Amino acid sequence: MLDGLFVTPAVTAVTEALVSARADEGKLAVVGNAKLASALGKPRDVVAVGLSARAAKKHPTALPDLSSLDAGELAGLIGVDVTTRDDWEATLREWSRVIRDGGALVLVDRGRAAEASRRALCAGLTELEQRHAGRLVITSGLVTHL
Repeated sequence: MLDGLFVTPAVTAVTEALVSARADEGKLAVVGNAKLASALGKPRDVVAVGLSARAAKKHPTALPDLSSLDAGELAGLIGVDVTTRDDWEATLREWSRVIRDGGALVLVDRGRAAEASRRALCAGLTELEQRHAGRLVITSGLVTHL
């Protein structure tokens, strides 16, 4: 989804979302995009998750899924293309599980801003914010475990 031309604006918008949510320090996960994981990983502790076999070769610490992470282990998670997934409810539930209380969930999608907001609200995220980077929509919110 993120070709080389749009990685930098996406990284800038995601970084702004993490700073705004006070989740810019601590362990982060990037689900579904190796370029974004690489770009965000330079000053941070970032684990790539759910990459293709080819992309995972370049990320030796990449995980196939989130099952090996403990509940509340991450300060934030950046997920890609949630608005195109049919299993979005279960996906957002699993993503929220591994984020600490008050941590950030950042969704990166191509367009479909209203659908990204709706899905974030249905997942129980609070303090939603949206940013645009070209055609990309970055929707962020805080995870609250009650």
